[in-house]
Amino acid sequence: MMNLASFFSTTVLVTTIATLVLAIAAYFAYKLREWRKPKSSGGAKTTIDEPFEPIFLKRHMPNDTAQDEHGNS
Repeated sequence: MMNLASFFSTTVLVTTIATLVLAIAAYFAYKLREWRKPKSSGGAKTTIDEPFEPIFLKRHMPNDTAQDEHGNS
């Protein structure tokens, strides 16, 4: 039978290894996404003053009329 100290040390070891594996997988997923991103021709043309178009997400535009949670204007 496993005593309490060895149980917790095993739990910490497994959690640490799982965290490292997930961090490495997330890094490779980020690099894959960056590699698949469409390249703009002519270099980066956006500056701080110019807004940029999102590449992967679609912008949500709310309706013109503002309503509260009960549907009243």
